[in-house]
Amino acid sequence: MMKTFRQTDNFKIILPSLLAILLFVIAIFGVALPASQNNLLKQKQLMLVELVHTVYSILEGYDVQVKKGKITLDEAQELAKEQIRKLHYGPNHKNYYWINDMHPRMIMHPYRPDLEQQDLSTFSDRSGKHLFTEIVQVVKKEGAGFVPYMWQLNDVPQHVTSKLSYVKLFQPWGWVIGSGIYLDDVHAEIAKISKKLLYISLAILLLIACLSTYIILQQIKAVKEREIAEAEVERYRQNLEILVEARTEELQQAQSKIKILKGYLPICANCKKIRDDNGTWNQIESYIRDHSEAEFSHGICPVCAKKLYPDLNLS
Repeated sequence: MMKTFRQTDNFKIILPSLLAILLFVIAIFGVALPASQNNLLKQKQLMLVELVHTVYSILEGYDVQVKKGKITLDEAQELAKEQIRKLHYGPNHKNYYWINDMHPRMIMHPYRPDLEQQDLSTFSDRSGKHLFTEIVQVVKKEGAGFVPYMWQLNDVPQHVTSKLSYVKLFQPWGWVIGSGIYLDDVHAEIAKISKKLLYISLAILLLIACLSTYIILQQIKAVKEREIAEAEVERYRQNLEILVEARTEELQQAQSKIKILKGYLPICANCKKIRDDNGTWNQIESYIRDHSEAEFSHGICPVCAKKLYPDLNLS
């Protein structure tokens, strides 16, 4: 019974710490990590939007010059195409922009010049998606948007991987500007963040485990001390009961030996004999000796001695 109680008591002590660690793990790997992954992807998407809008502003600048008559449309488009071809960003400055029209035909691609001026309506990626046709559909419907597909890794034609691009229509020229991020890079960053978060989480978990272990040991120690104290109190209680029983028995034995004189005693006014319950008259010393533990020794007091023996000199 005591062992079962102790196991239950220890489980109640350990359970809050286990729940705290479990909730921490769930919060980190079930909430924080997925949230950080989603935030990273959203940040990459916002970055793409800003980058494409920057190039969109370049086209707007050239279009203004055309409308002012400073340059022709062909000159403006050629200047814009070559300027955008040279724009790169990201790791090793290999991320790029491309331009296609609404046919779709490729206007400019820094890593695939073989596609320039080519009809892309039947062009498909490795998964079979007609990506440029889908790009045209997106900008026709929304003016801009994101399109996922498979594409070569920058200037490495042999390495085809997943890509997410943002495309935007420049309506005055019928051009579609696009730029994208490789999801492998995003996953690598997510893995890096996850690894760092894992190390931090393990360090925190180790600290929590150490603190929890210390608290649990202290609580178990307190429980054991309480159990020892309770056992000691129980032992004292049992000893006290035994002592009380012994003292009670001694008192009962003592009381059984005591004879108490109480009530009215009929006594002779002359000879001082006492009448017992049977109606017999007894000498006073006999009656007291029979009804108590007292014993008598006989003598004579000075008054009686003078009265009975007037000639006796007691001085």
